Amino acid sequence: QRTIAGIDPLPGAQDFLDELRSLTQVIILSDTFTQFAKPLMKKLRFPAIFCNTLETDSSGEVTGYRLRQQNGKYHAVAAFQSIGYQVIASGDSFNDLEMLRRAEKGFLFRPPQHIADSNPQFPAFTEYSGLLEAVRPFLALP
Repeated sequence: QRTIAGIDPLPGAQDFLDELRSLTQVIILSDTFTQFAKPLMKKLRFPAIFCNTLETDSSGEVTGYRLRQQNGKYHAVAAFQSIGYQVIASGDSFNDLEMLRRAEKGFLFRPPQHIADSNPQFPAFTEYSGLLEAVRPFLALP
């Protein structure tokens, strides 16, 4: 956690999240672990994040991990849809593709080139401003 506390969010991440949260609900689905995410989430003003958990013993030594479920991002999107939400998703890697396919609209953000090249159905962005502008038309704004 000390190491992660020394990492800052990407430039523009806080402004992006603030603007997006002013327009719609935002939930971060992550394959990381709660213990790793907490220091960074503090810097982002604690957005809602769903992630996995490390198991530790009484001395704090990591003894294992607990996944919420296999392919959790996909299942989270399906669960939101099952209660009437429409989902716009963004991700950057192979483990995000099923989530992006399941969402009503999916985008790639700063993906490795081979991911972008092999998934042209998902518009790819390298800047938060471009991603925000691409998301706006899909929001049900009054």
